[in-house]
Amino acid sequence: MQPEVFIAIGSAVVSLLSVLFTTISARRVTVLQYRLEEERHRQTKAELAEQLLSRYREPLLWSAHALQGRLFNAVRPGFLTDFLHCGDPDDERYTRDYTVYVLAEYLCWVEIIRRDQQFLDLGDVERNKRFFGFLDRITYIAAALDTPAQLRLFRGQQRAIGELLLVRDEDGTGSRYESMGYAEFCERLDTDSRFASWFTRLRADVDVIANADYDGNMRLVRMQHELIALIDFLDPDQARLATPNRALIDRHAVNKTTTTSV
Repeated sequence: MQPEVFIAIGSAVVSLLSVLFTTISARRVTVLQYRLEEERHRQTKAELAEQLLSRYREPLLWSAHALQGRLFNAVRPGFLTDFLHCGDPDDERYTRDYTVYVLAEYLCWVEIIRRDQQFLDLGDVERNKRFFGFLDRITYIAAALDTPAQLRLFRGQQRAIGELLLVRDEDGTGSRYESMGYAEFCERLDTDSRFASWFTRLRADVDVIANADYDGNMRLVRMQHELIALIDFLDPDQARLATPNRALIDRHAVNKTTTTSV
């Protein structure tokens, strides 16, 4: 075989090996880039998930805390019975209307979350399921037929009341919502009869709650327990609530008079 042939074969082999090595290197680079991009995507998704959760966590946490505290005080003696008929019109109205307001405020934040649910990803499926599981159970308790009727709201009524408290936030786009404040809530009760009509029964229910025993307020007890579980999920280290009060209502506590916070 002529030397020229060996040279040609050798050159061809070198070229083939070069192409092969280049292909393998390029494939490795592509795989590496894909993995790096996937990792960046996971990190970005986790950061976005945390931002989204933070957007809802604080107002939902505080509204859940306000509602569970109100339910806790309402079921235990010495609060509703003392302040609903104390002779001071301002205190009596506050006792009744703020009780209704904290329920409506919580429902408003649940409605906001429901509307933005497609954007709310907590980073993993299990965490998502737990979060929305809490909201679903509280919704179910509020609508349940197997407990006394005070503060009972069916699912459509819960959504309607949540919608009534929706107000545009001030982010400049008008695309996000927040909940109406207590002062505006009271003003609307006084000036808007259609708005006030949604809360007529709930305001009357507060008087029923004040005169009911533990079993008569079982819906409120169950709701308060589930709200505490939601609060523990949102703030497991008790780092966000300045004065975390997470005591569960129990049968023995109901029969004891305690100092309450209004």
